Amino acid sequence: MAAQDTIIQEDGFGFVPRPDIKAYGRSYEIVRRYTLTNKQKATVRLISWGAGIQSIKVPNKKGVLGDVVLGFDDMNGYLENRYTGSIIGRLVNRVANGKMRIQKTIYSLSINDKCERDHIHGGVVGFDNVNWNSYILNKQVVMSHLSPAGREGYPGYMLTQVKYTWTDDNQLHINIRATATEPTPANVTNYCLLNLAGHAAGPKELKKHVVTINADSWTFMDIKDYLPTGVIHSVENTVYDLRLPTQLTKEILYRVPGGGYNHNLCICSPSSWCYRFHARIIHPESGRTLEIYSNHPGLQFYTGNDLPDPELLYPPDSEDYIPEFCDYRNYINSTIYGKEGVPYRRHGAFVLAPQNYPNAINIDNFPSCILYPGKVYVHDMTYKFGLLTKN
Repeated sequence: MAAQDTIIQEDGFGFVPRPDIKAYGRSYEIVRRYTLTNKQKATVRLISWGAGIQSIKVPNKKGVLGDVVLGFDDMNGYLENRYTGSIIGRLVNRVANGKMRIQKTIYSLSINDKCERDHIHGGVVGFDNVNWNSYILNKQVVMSHLSPAGREGYPGYMLTQVKYTWTDDNQLHINIRATATEPTPANVTNYCLLNLAGHAAGPKELKKHVVTINADSWTFMDIKDYLPTGVIHSVENTVYDLRLPTQLTKEILYRVPGGGYNHNLCICSPSSWCYRFHARIIHPESGRTLEIYSNHPGLQFYTGNDLPDPELLYPPDSEDYIPEFCDYRNYINSTIYGKEGVPYRRHGAFVLAPQNYPNAINIDNFPSCILYPGKVYVHDMTYKFGLLTKN
């Protein structure tokens, strides 16, 4: 994990209201930004809001640096568009009906998905929606957040720390640790929207990407609510078989129910919790490559299906509007403008987010996600950027 030549600069990214008005009155706190530059002049920009990744600039095959992370130039963008580059927790993904059982106690979590049925990504005030404490430690940026007991319905206090390291060979190491005062679920990851052609390249370039995922099975789910049924299916002879390099063509994406990938794949390994290779994705024209490594058993692969699509702006009274697919609601009169004022469009980015299986708290045959007092939750993940070798 060599980062000896990395230079870290700190500045302000904006202000947000302090969460505790009773203690502080109506006042604001600063959102801090950290720019990590390695000896190759490649950079990573982090913000304390959501402990998120705001930018990653890496070279293409001509040596030209380009920003491959979708995001925003100011805080308003992040306040209006959640989960963009952020750390997600206490539980990434969905919890059916917002109900979970730990030992003999049933807990009710906040209901915050668009269909108003389930709990998703940690709730209304999840890890992505708070300003983390942050500081520079040697050549790393460390961020921490204390989630109060009862927040979003979760039991006990949970203290989470995220450590970011940017190496001279363009590897971003993300080391997540957490402890809790009561048994509570923990499934924490980073949710970074990427396009290796550049954040502004859009769906035309995304569909030139070629992906390989080290998974021979997937958690079968109901497409209407994106919740796993508990059945684990082989990917053999399905659109989820990405063990060999597969280009994300329009034909491939629309063969997937829902019009694109938003699925948890089960990573091959002799042990659920060993650190290993998850996936590789390349953009041949730019020559950029990305490999994902993690010690978690699943990988959520998403292809930006919920970003706005001008061709799918169906009003609710339209015969083409399908209320069961509630994730389509954000298509209606919706436009998201990202960095440099660029409109982000459907299938304009991908996410490769290592994590435990969705709704594992309620499915006995999935790997356990319960963090007990005295134990430490550990998630080590790496984004390894590179270039295609010349023939």
